[in-house]
Amino acid sequence: MNVTIDLKKAETYFKEEDFKVSREKAGMALSRFLTMEDHEKVLGWVSPAILDDELEAIKAKAEEIKREGDLFVLVGVGGSNQAARAMIEALADGKGPEILYMGNTLSPYSVSKMLKRMEGRNVYINVIAKNFETLEPGSHFRILRQWMKKRYDREEMAKRIIVTGTKGSRLEGIAKENGYLFLSFPTSVGGRYSAFSPVCLLPIAAAGLDPDMYLAGMKRAAEDCRANPSSNPAVLYGAARNLLYERGYDIEMLVSFEPRYSYLTKWWVQLFGESEGKEKKGIFPSSAIYSEDLHSIGQYMQEGRRSLMETFVSAENPGAEAVIAPDPDFRDGFDYLNGMDFDQINKAAEEATLNAHWRGGVPCIRFLSKNISEETFGELFYYFMMACGISGTMMNINPFDQEGVEEYKRSMFSALGKKV
Repeated sequence: MNVTIDLKKAETYFKEEDFKVSREKAGMALSRFLTMEDHEKVLGWVSPAILDDELEAIKAKAEEIKREGDLFVLVGVGGSNQAARAMIEALADGKGPEILYMGNTLSPYSVSKMLKRMEGRNVYINVIAKNFETLEPGSHFRILRQWMKKRYDREEMAKRIIVTGTKGSRLEGIAKENGYLFLSFPTSVGGRYSAFSPVCLLPIAAAGLDPDMYLAGMKRAAEDCRANPSSNPAVLYGAARNLLYERGYDIEMLVSFEPRYSYLTKWWVQLFGESEGKEKKGIFPSSAIYSEDLHSIGQYMQEGRRSLMETFVSAENPGAEAVIAPDPDFRDGFDYLNGMDFDQINKAAEEATLNAHWRGGVPCIRFLSKNISEETFGELFYYFMMACGISGTMMNINPFDQEGVEEYKRSMFSALGKKV
């Protein structure tokens, strides 16, 4: 396994016998997810069925995009683009086209700025929307389609636009009418749980990442959950954070000393915030990237209200090195760093922060990854999604709906004159 979990700096905040009970409850929730027969409703992500022909079609289209395009516009909001963006921002190394993210704002300045960046480029577009009723991707697709129509004929447009939605949706109808490639957004998967579906697979493949390695990581994590139902990271994490929640720790910070994980933390906030924030319950999720954010919220983490827990995501091998060479002619006061690699410095800062926050009254959980790779993301996504389902179940809420989000949408549509 690339990913493991360390609870040593959380276990001092609860009794061993209490954790045993919490872990048993978490294991029961896991068992239900693995054995429930209604996976076609909301649990398609537990054992995702990626068909070989579907995966081959995705790979073929991705190769075309890399070969003929130099700008790939990913249109989606929330769970429909967060997983792909987390991986692309961490792993893409120029082997694919530039990625532009749209469909995630209603700011006219942002939209016009993105359209200007598209000028003179060979553009491909992937529109992702489960039911194609969300305002941001819908409005952006309208304006993007008009932009494409001025630059490409109908046949070329059909080649350059890919839509991902549920079968039978309005988006599938649009695809059939216009000859666009249609990829399936599984009905049994919510947007924030869509990391192992075409929603994520096409964008990462187009960006030059390896979907096979990614899915291999997912399969390893899934097998770990089945083979070790009481000791896998998802169960241990779900059990620990719920026990801390019961003791008044209702804010969780997901942090990392690796900036490449910055969009992973955003994906995590989306996952847990939309899943747990219901019925006046739930742990409030937030995130930070250290060491930069230590200079803003470090003081609060150390001495602020003690309702915080902190989860670290660490990377053993950052995939690069940068050594500080001696400079005897430059008296800057930093000679104690001579010969050190930044990885050594970064890890020292991480250990110091972890220990200081723990001693200051913050329970700390730690996910450790051997490296930052497609396989690692496959494992992390699966463990976090499973832990989220477990955690919500232990809180006696439904971690798979989002009525609060639907309520604001109804209000917004009404204000804009749409009949709801």
